[in-house]
Amino acid sequence: YYAPLPCAWHYLHMARGNDREYLHGDRVRLKKYLYVLRPLLAVNWLESGRGVVPIRFRDLVEILIPPGALRDAIDRLLQLKQAGEEAAWGPCLPALNDWIAAELARLAPGPALGAADYPGTEPLNALFRAWLPDAV
Repeated sequence: YYAPLPCAWHYLHMARGNDREYLHGDRVRLKKYLYVLRPLLAVNWLESGRGVVPIRFRDLVEILIPPGALRDAIDRLLQLKQAGEEAAWGPCLPALNDWIAAELARLAPGPALGAADYPGTEPLNALFRAWLPDAV
């Protein structure tokens, strides 16, 4: 059982909350960018109909982000993470802030998925009822 629409809403709420909590200030903990980028990329993944979101952040980046300033900024952030420096404080990263702001604005009305992307709970309810013993 997989329901892309509720998954996309979950990721969007994560991104909004983490952005609000961590990325508004002159200096930010750089790893907090990952807490916003991953869920936004996950929403993009789901909107593009690619199925279950991959666990590896690098897979999302390589498939969804073309070469350019945004990709370069993400790659630098990942290099810091590999070096164990992603927890450091630093100035805001404009390429990341701009993309995040644009994505959050685009997603303000919600993920671009339709009702067909939510199968509802009836299949699960039917399975549960079939599994219950008759004595209950």
